[in-house]
Amino acid sequence: MKKNNSPKMYRTLLLFSGSFLPLVSLAQEEAAKPTTSYFSNALFNTLLSIIVILGIMAVALASALKNIINSDMYVEKLKKAKDEKNNNTPKITAMVILFSMISLLAFSQEKVAAAKAANDRIGGLDQFTFYGMLVAIALELIAIGAMFSIFKSILGANETAAKSAAEVKPKTKTIFDKINDTVEIGQEETIMLDHDYDGIKELDNNLPPWWKYGFYLTILIAVVYLVNYHITRTSPLQKDEYTNSVKKAEAEIAEYMKNSANNVDESTVKMITEASALSAGKDAFIATCAACHGRGGEGGVGPNLTDEYWIHGGSVKDIFKTIKYGWPDKGMKSWKDDFSPIQIAQITSYIRTLKGTNPPNPKEKQGELYTEQEMPADSSAVKSDTTKVIASELSK
Repeated sequence: MKKNNSPKMYRTLLLFSGSFLPLVSLAQEEAAKPTTSYFSNALFNTLLSIIVILGIMAVALASALKNIINSDMYVEKLKKAKDEKNNNTPKITAMVILFSMISLLAFSQEKVAAAKAANDRIGGLDQFTFYGMLVAIALELIAIGAMFSIFKSILGANETAAKSAAEVKPKTKTIFDKINDTVEIGQEETIMLDHDYDGIKELDNNLPPWWKYGFYLTILIAVVYLVNYHITRTSPLQKDEYTNSVKKAEAEIAEYMKNSANNVDESTVKMITEASALSAGKDAFIATCAACHGRGGEGGVGPNLTDEYWIHGGSVKDIFKTIKYGWPDKGMKSWKDDFSPIQIAQITSYIRTLKGTNPPNPKEKQGELYTEQEMPADSSAVKSDTTKVIASELSK
């Protein structure tokens, strides 16, 4: 016959609900003041929704818990637990709820006094309403947690009974047991040694198979390593591997430097002195630039390139920029689509060698005097002589 525990359940819920009476009373007192409606406040609606949802969950859990407790399966179990605990559970529950009511009342009065003194609002709500709703949520969570704990204890007892029944059956070895070669506790006597150390006995367990085969594998790897690196030398040792990597890196650097020559621009271009590069610059100059500047750079339609006067600057970077982008408004086209950056650098370097060559029929001076700033004053004569020698060799 089922025992009806509904009155006790209802008394517990009634005591729990009574803990909210101070909150309701103070809320009514605050609501009597002329303020805007709380239902237009998003924070109030959010907290209220949480309180309602948690309340519904608490009621549903309480109803389910009541049905479980009243079932025949747990009547005897609960009766035994009640006898063992001397019926202290209702008293403890009542004490917890009583302390909750006292704490809530003190907390509410304190917050109301603080709110009246400071008149601070949180999210549009007065402090009493805000903290009161938080306390309500906290109490609901405590109640739900308590009921979940009861569910867990009931289900845990059931699982323990099922486990005890399952232990009677012979245990099937799992993969973990097999790879570790474990022995059941009930069969440890079969591997127990005769040694006895102050009542402590020793078991003669086998090494786990995974450990033994892993050790055998390391021996095999050591043999393969020895043959591969020291006998047949099919793979390089660390020293040889380092040497090969250095050689490979040097080859990659050389290839990069070769390819990066075409990455030169007006900000990185430098004077080229190699005879082969200057010869290539001369051929390109005669083929394209001589029509306007003359074969010897004496000038024609374009300005004289052998004197010290320049319209757009006479440095290597200035000449490179002039050839690359041109000056269309003065009849000088852009050659960046006709020549690669390294070819423009070669033409630029060749033009620089024409300075001071004094070809026949030079055109009059144009632009401003350009003074070389890249070399010391005491080496200008050497530079001039060297330039003349290079230019004379190229003109042959």
